[in-house]
Amino acid sequence: MQFNKWILEFLAKRGLQHPDERPLFAYKTSTEEFESLRQLLQNYADTVHLSKYYPAAWLLFAAEWWKRDYAGGAWRWGPLCDAAGLKSLSHDKIRNLVINGHQQWCLQTPIKTEGKRFIGLVAMSGGLPMRLVEAAQGGLARLLRMVTEQALHYNLQDEQLRQAVEAQAALLPACYQQSPVYELLDNLIKAVLHIRATYALHDASDPIATLQTACPNWEDIFPITLDSQAAASLIKGLVRSVVNITPQSKQTPFQILKGLRFSTDGSPPQYELSFIMQAQAQSEHVASALGFPCEQLPPHFQLLLRVGGQEYIAGEALLRGEKYQLMAKPLPLIQALHDSAQLIISRWGATLHIANLPGGEELSHDEPLIFENTLPFARLITQGDARLKGDSALVAIPPKTIVFSEEGEAQELCNNLSNGMKLIELPTGDTRLVYQRQTFRIHISNSVPALPDSHWTGNTLEAISTPGLLFCGIPRLRVVQESGYVSDVPSHELFASVQNSEQRFEQATVFGLCRLIWRKDQQRLLSSRAVILPQDAGITYKPGASPLEGIIRLVNWPNLPIRSESAEIELKSNHNGSDLILDLKCSSARPVTSVPLSLQWPGGEQKLTLPFPAYGATLLRNNKPLYDNQVLTIDELVGCRALLMSAQGAAHWLLRLSTIGLNSRTRLSQEIKYIGVQEIRLFELIPKIQQMLSCHLRLDHTVLLELIHGHQKHASLEVGRYSTRICLDNQIAFLSDNAREIILEQTQAEDLLQALPLAEPERDAVNLPLSLSERVFTGNWQVDLPADAVGPWLIYSNSHTQLHCRPTITAQSNTITPDDISPLRKALCEADSPTRMTMLRTALQLMAADPENEDWLMLEQLLDKLHHLPLTSLDIFQALIREPLALAMATLLLENFSSRMAERLPSELPFEWLLLAPEHWSSTFTKIRQQLPADNPRRLEAIRNDILSKSQYLARWQPALSFIFEQGFHQHFGLNSQDVSFFLKNPLMLTECWLANLFDGENSAMQHMFRRNAPENQKYPEIGNIERDSFLKTEQGQELIRRSKLPVKDFKLSVVILPFMTAFDAYAGKGQLWQSEPERLFSLRTTRQFDAVWFDAAYQTGLAMAQTYSIEK
Repeated sequence: MQFNKWILEFLAKRGLQHPDERPLFAYKTSTEEFESLRQLLQNYADTVHLSKYYPAAWLLFAAEWWKRDYAGGAWRWGPLCDAAGLKSLSHDKIRNLVINGHQQWCLQTPIKTEGKRFIGLVAMSGGLPMRLVEAAQGGLARLLRMVTEQALHYNLQDEQLRQAVEAQAALLPACYQQSPVYELLDNLIKAVLHIRATYALHDASDPIATLQTACPNWEDIFPITLDSQAAASLIKGLVRSVVNITPQSKQTPFQILKGLRFSTDGSPPQYELSFIMQAQAQSEHVASALGFPCEQLPPHFQLLLRVGGQEYIAGEALLRGEKYQLMAKPLPLIQALHDSAQLIISRWGATLHIANLPGGEELSHDEPLIFENTLPFARLITQGDARLKGDSALVAIPPKTIVFSEEGEAQELCNNLSNGMKLIELPTGDTRLVYQRQTFRIHISNSVPALPDSHWTGNTLEAISTPGLLFCGIPRLRVVQESGYVSDVPSHELFASVQNSEQRFEQATVFGLCRLIWRKDQQRLLSSRAVILPQDAGITYKPGASPLEGIIRLVNWPNLPIRSESAEIELKSNHNGSDLILDLKCSSARPVTSVPLSLQWPGGEQKLTLPFPAYGATLLRNNKPLYDNQVLTIDELVGCRALLMSAQGAAHWLLRLSTIGLNSRTRLSQEIKYIGVQEIRLFELIPKIQQMLSCHLRLDHTVLLELIHGHQKHASLEVGRYSTRICLDNQIAFLSDNAREIILEQTQAEDLLQALPLAEPERDAVNLPLSLSERVFTGNWQVDLPADAVGPWLIYSNSHTQLHCRPTITAQSNTITPDDISPLRKALCEADSPTRMTMLRTALQLMAADPENEDWLMLEQLLDKLHHLPLTSLDIFQALIREPLALAMATLLLENFSSRMAERLPSELPFEWLLLAPEHWSSTFTKIRQQLPADNPRRLEAIRNDILSKSQYLARWQPALSFIFEQGFHQHFGLNSQDVSFFLKNPLMLTECWLANLFDGENSAMQHMFRRNAPENQKYPEIGNIERDSFLKTEQGQELIRRSKLPVKDFKLSVVILPFMTAFDAYAGKGQLWQSEPERLFSLRTTRQFDAVWFDAAYQTGLAMAQTYSIEK
């Protein structure tokens, strides 16, 4: 069958004579058609250029292959070509196939012709890869809902929406974190928003059925076909959830979602707990949701989810202007539905606050759980009594519950949920559930208003407790209405119940362990277990004479029966009339770190876990002790924490970080104060440690972490980049950690090591075979590489492993470098390291001058294969940070470069984006614009949007660069900016305005920075006196002293002026000076880490000042 005939028949089955401009996924190619097309392409593989319609057939197959078979990771045309029966295709042939196929199908997707970005058109035509949908159900659903809610609340448009998708990319598997996938997700969210805006589904009992009636072809607008259960569940679940979202004047940035997850294989549904947050939120909304004073929220903090006794890293928050940028972290599957869930706000490893959130309450095992009747996820609505809106509901009940349905029949769906409960479906009307002499009433009707979100808030104690709600003083119940209005429930609707005796909050005394109940109009709306203590209750610790003894004082706690739940800890308690005093002794050989306690209140038992009061510091990794001065890698720091205990009134600890290097002339050091802190999550210090290590190019530097109290060191760790390296010996590869050879299990070792010729990254990587002896794995790999490659081979670990190894180079014997290869390929073939670096920089200089240089494609392919490796181990990155023009071009030109490297370059190399001169960016904008034809506005718009997306990703991490990019787009791409236009006409006026915002008055940015960082809590960073004093003598330095009104010797002045020093040197092209001096680079980094909000605003103003002075001269 000829290609023309096949395509005509394909169209005819869809009632078409010609392509109708729809994307290729919308033709809904069947599996039989896909296999038929595969066979046709393979049969005629040798006649590619003989058929006019081959490009159309090939592009359709490529789009379907992307959708069905693409498994993520670096894009390679090889597997696609193999599937089509082609051994290989040159870049020019692929280019022609894509362009011609695009024309034959009359596609409307713009073609971006640089580099390998033809894959973008294949991806847009194929739609979302099904393997991503199947592999990332939970994370993908979280990302889509979070970004969609943000788009509704903040009216995000185009690039803002794309940025929001990329900001939450960590929720996707790493192999799918790339530009084409982000664009498809962006289109999918726009499709959901279109449906919401176009069709009235808000009050529909079944939104999908209503949508099907109103728009039978609604599925066609999504860049995904719903012919799989996973895809259908994802999209239909998203539509159902989004149509009921009401844009609010006040948003709840964080939410804990509990529910039932139904499987597609008929197995029993599973309990599931997830954490959802907006991608950005106003700072006052964040503070309100957390129950924390807005002025005390730091500009950067971590979010940890505590469920029961387990803690999970849930995200981080960065203050950008008046909003926090909230970046989610992937969470494991959490199935602990009944445990309380709380959000911990942490700064450099220390807990600042513990917040209770809507949906996080502890659940009782003897009361019904009531869920929405939706698939594949049924959201938990409430527990106990309920009045629900809808046609039906799902209820999980203990097996012996008696069910009375007054207006229909309750149907049992499952009798073996994970905790022994059974699941039933309740009909419309009234149902009574009776269990252990308790009666629960559930009313279901379409006329009932929806229940608002609610959560308890008040003064909490930092302790692991069951019940999880532990308050000092009477708490408040906060309610978030559907409109977004937040209010506290009137106290006359709130009750506390102890042993079935209720007391109104209005007549409140100290309740102890009780049930907090919200009752309105004779209906119980909420019931939560809690422990309420006196307003001035607390917990103090007094170490004993040895690490095996100490005293815990429960200040202003009542006299209660209390016991230790550990056989190794002896407890003697007494009450002195106000405090409960616990005298503890440990009988184990090794000191314990925590005390599990059981307190018997009249209302029941409370479980309480507290630190053991032993003086000193204990280091733990995954709850196992570490040796003092133990050596770890950065990755091994994950799961590490330090437990601190000191005498009452002397709870001031100091954590010192210092670099250690071989024959190093510099020693960088930084200290962090911890006041009243009993635990430091050391893994939260990873960014600080990475930035210290990356001030040096040498791989063997380490950071010494010391915990100091009373001028005495109590514990220490040594942290390095990574210890495992790949070694070679007579065509055998093995792993070593410098001290010994590392032997892996055979299953871990298979396909672990790969090899790639550096000068030919377009080739497929070769998996090194295992070395076997009598069919037994020896722990080594065979190195037997093809002899036809140009240049040396890089041997490295694959992108999926958690084992980060230092790669190595091997050269084939008698390899001769051809004379006709490009400069970059020739440089990568050079064996001598200094000569290779010189050649790399020369090649990059040639590339920076020409966006069409062939080596850009080669570099893009190389980075696609190797971007997961440590950047310090690849010379090409060390050359890039020395060639700022080439780096700026790579950032705006190469696919995925900015999204992959924006954070990694400064954390792994002695480099900062802020040190690139504005002239480098301006020159890059000019060169790219000159390459574009003036008579093709459609292509100009496509390229402009592409560059805008890349620059805005970088600007999200480095906001101080935003104004530079605004100027570039204003001057070269026709994106008019009022600020830029005003600045170019009146540079001095805009600069004066910005300086006034920074320095003038009590509400200036500088005063806000001082209030955020009180000197008694924060150690202000310092910079070298020589550099500082030299700058202060300049005209600009004198102006800043006058504006700030700070004495020259004031310890805060360094933080105030260093952003301006950096900006003036960057503008003058002196960035390399900062990067080449570790002390200078470190002072820049510590100052920006101290308060990035101030630093970025001051740096941007400093650039404007430098540009203004330049214009005036």
